Amino acid sequence: MREKGYTADQSELGNVYYPAEGVSRAETVSVNYVEYPWITCFEVKGLSIVKDKNDIEN
Repeated sequence: MREKGYTADQSELGNVYYPAEGVSRAETVSVNYVEYPWITCFEVKGLSIVKDKNDIEN
């Protein structure tokens, strides 16, 4: 995965891979398994997509 441009961090569930570029990372990143009445999923907190100036202006 690293050779494809991803960075890895360790979590309680194992390695978490995310793009090395285009993502803003907070000091703490968490992956949580949650169950809602309508869906069961993983939620990621602490990562956000960086928009370039062209995306913001258009």
